[in-house]
Amino acid sequence: MMYHMKRILPGVLPFLLMAFIAVHEGKRTKISDPPANPAGGISYDSCKSYAGKMRLSLKSSLQAKTINEDSVARAYTGLMINHIIPHWYGTAWDFNGYTAIPGKGTVACGYFVSTTLLHSGMKLNRYKMAQKSSMDGALMLEPKDSLFIKYSDRDEFLKVFGQKFRDGLYMVGLSFHVGYLYKSGKSVFFIHSSYLDPTCVVQEKASASEALGQSKVFVVADITHNRPLIEKWLNNENIKH
Repeated sequence: MMYHMKRILPGVLPFLLMAFIAVHEGKRTKISDPPANPAGGISYDSCKSYAGKMRLSLKSSLQAKTINEDSVARAYTGLMINHIIPHWYGTAWDFNGYTAIPGKGTVACGYFVSTTLLHSGMKLNRYKMAQKSSMDGALMLEPKDSLFIKYSDRDEFLKVFGQKFRDGLYMVGLSFHVGYLYKSGKSVFFIHSSYLDPTCVVQEKASASEALGQSKVFVVADITHNRPLIEKWLNNENIKH
């Protein structure tokens, strides 16, 4: 099933705030399936603004030892999956697209990934990341010896991915494409700006993804459990390209 973005109105950030409070109360919220639409009617600009405020609050709480690194990673993943990424659903794909505004203009697969990372607070150059090969883009997030690289078909890759990886968000580079993999329990979703029908940003079951099915190489960079990357986000450090 594919989900498309619904227009939302500017507003406050109740769902982000509730999630943030839950982390600080020490509740281990389960990473769940991505929503069909952004929760709570929160505008994209508000999400981006709150991402910075949330980052600073998490950093302060981590320094005070009232939360741990896993709580920070879960909070970042929730920000991406529940708030930043869903605004992009339905944004049209084009090979040369580089819009920074969801729902307006077009966005290529690489720009979808680099722009959502940037807008979540990752300090990177979205143009340079988007123009890299899948391998080089992944290397901006993890060193090569930490990447998972598999040459196979989709079904074999997903079988191994399901067994090897924990719930969370990952970047995946393909033969000629790039996007996110999101694992929640036994479910794995592929989130990407699709060059195939319906040629827009979609969330789909990875096992039914034609784009994944056309690839013979899979390069996976961890995001959720990548402590050096999350620390760079938390400390507002540059991600080198």
